[in-house]
Amino acid sequence: MKIKNLAHPSRKRVGYLALGLAVVVAAAFAFSSIYKSPASSSTGVARTVKVTTGIVQSSVSASGNLSTVSNANEAFVAGGTLTSLNVALGQKVTAGQVLATIDSTQQSAALQSAESTLTVAKMNYTNAQTSARTLAKTLATAKATLATDQRGGTTVQKDQNQSTLDNAQQQLTNDQNQLVSDQTLLATDETNLSAAQSTYSSDVSLGCPASPASTGSSGPSSGSVTPAVGGAPSVVTDGATSISTTTAVLNATINPNGSATTYYFQYGTTSSYGAATATSSVQSNSNSTQVSTEITGLSPNTTYLFQVVANSSMGSSLGTGVTLTTPETSCFTSNQTITTDGTKVTTDQSQISKDQSAITVQGLSVQIAQQGAKASPTAVSSDKSSITQDEAAIAQSKVGLVQNQASIAQDQVSIEQASKALSETQLVALISGDVTAVSGSVGQTVGGGGSSTSSGATTTSSSSTTGSGSGSSSSSLITIQGLRQLQVVSSFAEADAIKIAVHQTATITLASLPNTVVRGVVTAVAAVSTIVNNVVTYPVTISLTNPPATLKDGMTAQVSVVVQTVSNVLELPSAAITTTGSLSTVQVQGANGVKKTTPVTLGLVGTSFTQITSGVTEGETIVEPTASVSAATTTGGTTTGGLGGGGGRGFGGGAP
Repeated sequence: MKIKNLAHPSRKRVGYLALGLAVVVAAAFAFSSIYKSPASSSTGVARTVKVTTGIVQSSVSASGNLSTVSNANEAFVAGGTLTSLNVALGQKVTAGQVLATIDSTQQSAALQSAESTLTVAKMNYTNAQTSARTLAKTLATAKATLATDQRGGTTVQKDQNQSTLDNAQQQLTNDQNQLVSDQTLLATDETNLSAAQSTYSSDVSLGCPASPASTGSSGPSSGSVTPAVGGAPSVVTDGATSISTTTAVLNATINPNGSATTYYFQYGTTSSYGAATATSSVQSNSNSTQVSTEITGLSPNTTYLFQVVANSSMGSSLGTGVTLTTPETSCFTSNQTITTDGTKVTTDQSQISKDQSAITVQGLSVQIAQQGAKASPTAVSSDKSSITQDEAAIAQSKVGLVQNQASIAQDQVSIEQASKALSETQLVALISGDVTAVSGSVGQTVGGGGSSTSSGATTTSSSSTTGSGSGSSSSSLITIQGLRQLQVVSSFAEADAIKIAVHQTATITLASLPNTVVRGVVTAVAAVSTIVNNVVTYPVTISLTNPPATLKDGMTAQVSVVVQTVSNVLELPSAAITTTGSLSTVQVQGANGVKKTTPVTLGLVGTSFTQITSGVTEGETIVEPTASVSAATTTGGTTTGGLGGGGGRGFGGGAP
């Protein structure tokens, strides 16, 4: 496609020189303001902004020259059923006016579907972020648990486990000492049993069991006395008991008759006795009392005579003499000793068995306590397994986050495409002028191909992709004859040109009219590039909307085309965001004034503002990075700032 430049080369050169001169003057003024002001100071300024919801736009820029347009042949980019026709033959129209519409049901549905899909993708992304944070906390907890288990538990647990181990070991020591003691007692009792068995064998060899006359016996025993209150004690000598070869227990019954009484036994092998026991006493009462005294040193197989003697203040009393005969041998006593010692040995053996069982049980308790006092391999292995699972889940979560981000980006592209397709169901006047031809009616299926403008013999055309480069389109729906309509043809770098499409809005500024901003619309994008000094550019035609009368053909213009727009999104000034590599952060200021560095995820990076998809919420206060601002004060009260960034949401700037 050929594009005719209506401005003369010399005029273009003059325009470029003027633009360059303006830049030099502005730079010199800024330099003077910053460095040569007599009362300048450099101050660190920390500005804050709020996270808001709004529209973020990205634009691309290029320069060109104004030229006039004669005619516009209007046609839809894509064909469809005509649903409205808003102009008639001979009617005057203005640039940007909607001329006609085609059925947009399909495009509206596609846009709604794309928006719904984007909403779901954002929800999935938010859920994935929440899940990722939860997994990160779970992983941190699992690592802390592993570290604790590898140390053998917390300090309190370790102290408790050590105390349990110490107690178990002390109890084991006590049980072992008790076993040694019981084993010593068993050895003693076994020795006694052996001695008793040996004695019994000796007794048996001496004639055990004894003859009936030698089993040990005593004389008569009354067992009770007749009281005589106020008289001498009443006594009766009872028979002897527990008679062995060398010992016997002498028994008697005494009634003190109300006086303090002492008594003793006298005994011997004749009626003169010859031996006596120690003196004992009974209480002062009037009751019969059984008394007894053991005597030793007797001879085996011997008959003895004994009697009780009682004395009180009221007189003395003698009991009747009673005999006892000691047995020849002590088989009975020896047998009793064997039985007693045998019982002791059995008891000792039973106790030793209990001690051994207690030692076994306590040994297991010590082992358990020892295991509890050190790291549990099972717990450590389980902790490591949990960490591995958490790390795998986090890795999978990261993959999911990347996929969700890709889905969001793709859905945003789909929305842009669907929005563009929906906007193209409206036919917009490229220029202001008179309608000279209308070739369709409502309900009719009309063709596509895009609109075109012409100036003299040159035509520029627009379509969904590029201009066609032909003359008046035979398929145009409406033809408009221009009334001094202006346009500018600017050459955009190939990286920017691929972002430009017909019907996109633009702003035009002019070097010769610095306070004038004119709106425009893209009417054509050339399909064929222009190469100058190995630089590839594509001519783009922008029609001016309601240009002021001061504009003249050939003026140098700077064009900014809005190539991408997102609405109702969280936004921040680009200056408030710090990006290092792939990581973007902001400084969030809390209610207490404390600043916290917070990672954020960026969406569309606009000319002055940037979309934030995650990391902050609406209304949060963000601290912009400190800028060095040079200020100069004059007597007139005007403060002139140095060159700096920032600014509002005006158009301009290069590629995002």
